[in-house]
Order: sequence, then C-alpha cells, then structure tokens
Amino acid sequence: MRLKIGILEILVILSILITSGALVYKFLSSSSDSTYHFDGDQMYKCAWISEKILSKGFPLYADIYGKWTSTGEEFNDTVLIVRACGGTLYGIYNNRSISIGGRMAYKEDIAAEKIVLKPLGNTIISYKMDPVEGYSFKDVKDKIENSIDSYKDLNITILETYVSGIFAVDSKTYTPTEQQYIRNKIEDMNNMYDVKLYFLDNGLTIGGKYIIDNLEIYDSIIDPKKILTSKITVYLVVNETLNELPRNITLDNQVITLK
Repeated sequence: MRLKIGILEILVILSILITSGALVYKFLSSSSDSTYHFDGDQMYKCAWISEKILSKGFPLYADIYGKWTSTGEEFNDTVLIVRACGGTLYGIYNNRSISIGGRMAYKEDIAAEKIVLKPLGNTIISYKMDPVEGYSFKDVKDKIENSIDSYKDLNITILETYVSGIFAVDSKTYTPTEQQYIRNKIEDMNNMYDVKLYFLDNGLTIGGKYIIDNLEIYDSIIDPKKILTSKITVYLVVNETLNELPRNITLDNQVITLK
C-alpha cells in the first residue's frame, strides 16, 4: 500500500527539521567561546556570568565596545572588572572607577554595544602557609615566593599570584590624615580585592587578599619595623586546565576551575 503525504504533512516535517537544526546550532554555539560574548541588551546575563567568575577568585577583564554616556564619544578598550550587580558591571579603567551598562544606559559611565569577558587563567591552585615573620613587606614577599618555587619547577604557567591573611605591623601611631592617606593608597592598589585596615597604637593590622607583586610597595607607604602574619593562603592563577595539571597538584592542593 502506498503512503500518500499531503502538503500539510510535508510542512510539518520541514518545521520539525528546521527546529531540530536550530537547537543543534544553539547547542554548538553555546559550547564555544561565545559563552563570554554579550550584546548590549544581555547585561543581566553578562553580569551574572561575571559574578560567577569573580566569586571563584579569577581576575576578570572585559573588552568593552560602546560609548561614554556623558559625551557620546566612542569607547573601545579593556577594563578590569571588579564587581557585577544586576545589569551593571563595575570596573577600573585608567586608575579610575567606572560603571558599564547596556546600550540604552544613561546612569552608568559606559553604554555598551558589545562586551567580551576575558577571565585570566583556567585554574586556581591554593595552599596554606604557616605564619611568616619579617622586618619588611619585602621580607614577607620573598618568603612567600620561596614557597612558590616548587610549583614553578612543575612546568606550569603561573599568570598571577595573590595571598590572603592578616598582617600585624609594628610601626608608629598614625594621625587621622596619615591613616586616610594609607587607606587611599592601599585601596588604589587593591582594586579587585577587599582589604581592611585597623589602626592601633604603634602600628596597624591589614586583613584581606593581596596581589603579591604589590606587597613590596607597602614598605614605602607604612615603613614597618616588624611584621607577623596569620596563617596564609596562597593562590596561583595558572593557564593550565584541570586535566593538564600534574597529578600531584590535584591530589595535594585545593583546585578551583573556571568552568
């Protein structure tokens, strides 16, 4: 018996095939690097992805294509993203804080037509250190870097290093204006990480996360006499994925993956 197919049945079959093809295309495209590409009308999704990346501890940069809302002048450049909330990104550009909204933004500094998120690294390796003592921030930095040498020998690409802990600093008793000067300088150096300062007689304590390359600069701001840290956690942002890391790292350390 011959099966007769009418026009209506053909249209239904074509519709199913087209829909299936669209779903396959959507799946393939979402599995590529387009995960980090957003149009100006996708700001809530962009901010949500940014929050996820930042919450894991990865430094986050973004290529922004849009315009300044105050002048309408074109803006095409890279921004360090430090926070995301709702449909807005907050970043650092040319040592100043800026906000980025969608293409219809008017309250934010930048109205973005397109955003490409560029997280630094694929994996974060962390490990603990016992308290470190020194007579300068450089002393402390050198001792932390000595602990990193064994990881450098494993042929992994370390892109950035930061540490968390409390630094107790013997120094001098600071006047209110001196205290504010120190706060301003340290805030400028730690755009991505929240650092808290508590001033005391004959010194201060500093708590939070610090980019290790910035520690030595603290000597010119605070002029310490002696430093003792709490136990320290060291974070190594590396280029390798989890599968590319040596097995002893994945067994002996806490590892955070980007995806």
